Amino acid sequence: MTSTVVPGTVVWVALAAGVVVWLGVLALSAGRFVGPRRVVRWFLGSWLSRGIVLAAWGAAGWHVFCQRP
Repeated sequence: MTSTVVPGTVVWVALAAGVVVWLGVLALSAGRFVGPRRVVRWFLGSWLSRGIVLAAWGAAGWHVFCQRP
């Protein structure tokens, strides 16, 4: 039995590894780098997040109301 790794799995593993490295650097740096709380606070206060929420709302509405039975 052979086991192959699909490209999507590689992407998710790379993202997880990046998060682990980032959190490790944050834990060792003690406030010198941008942390997750600061990123979330900036994102929720930016116009980018409002545009993303509006696009997601439109996509959800399209899926709910515009699909043929």
